[in-house]
Amino acid sequence: MAVRRTVSRTNTTVLKSFLSGLLFGGVFLLILVGGWAAVSASAEVVGGGSVGMVTGIARLWQGVRFWTTNLFRTEEVAQEARQLHKKVARLEAENTQLRRYAEENKRLRALLQLSQTFTQPYIAAEVIALGGSNWYHTAIINKGSREGTVNGAPVLNHQGLVGRIWEVRSHHSVLLLLTDRRSAIGVTLSRHPKVHGIVKGTGGQWCELVHLSRKVIPPIGEPLVTSGLGGVFPKGIPVGTVAWVQRQTDPPTVWVRPFLTQQELREVIVLTELPPLPQPP
Repeated sequence: MAVRRTVSRTNTTVLKSFLSGLLFGGVFLLILVGGWAAVSASAEVVGGGSVGMVTGIARLWQGVRFWTTNLFRTEEVAQEARQLHKKVARLEAENTQLRRYAEENKRLRALLQLSQTFTQPYIAAEVIALGGSNWYHTAIINKGSREGTVNGAPVLNHQGLVGRIWEVRSHHSVLLLLTDRRSAIGVTLSRHPKVHGIVKGTGGQWCELVHLSRKVIPPIGEPLVTSGLGGVFPKGIPVGTVAWVQRQTDPPTVWVRPFLTQQELREVIVLTELPPLPQPP
């Protein structure tokens, strides 16, 4: 009887121990699984933050690199632009100078061609100054009595007559322009050779044709040339063209556009020998 009780107690103890071990194992397993999940969750949180931080740093670095690259690139572009501006300015200056040379060459060729139509000797000169008065229109050339300039000598540019020598110095002379109020030139109409008149300066940019026959009204654009009368100017030098006619006056007022622009007055020739005075019949 005692043996049975002992065996029964032993079995009960074993069963309790087994159940206790099973319970402990289950709790441990739960703790283990829960801890691993917590660790995994913590790792995920920490890993996510680390990835975000690394991504932010990478983006910041890319931004700084892009900004510095663009900064240096902008400076390079600005420097290239400055160099291009300097090059364009130099080319424009060279182009302007070449145009000036071309215009000067054209004027000199026309002046040479015009000078070949006269038999009188001449000297070449340059205009070095223009008169500053609105009332008197004069210019100064760089040739005087030492070079053969004489008082009253006709002066021509590449288009025609521009005036005559007014005063002579040793190495320069004063030129009285056609537009001066003191200027008066005997002319004839190219299409009416027997019709004569006088071109007088007005102090402006145009001249006036006076003492013209009332029966003849020149058309606009008709050229005027020197008549050769008076013994001062050779015959046939171009003087200007008829600009417009005011028919309301009596006689009609004829305005003449001279072959003279003060701003373009550069190279001239001066006839050094005046034609002989006409002998009375």
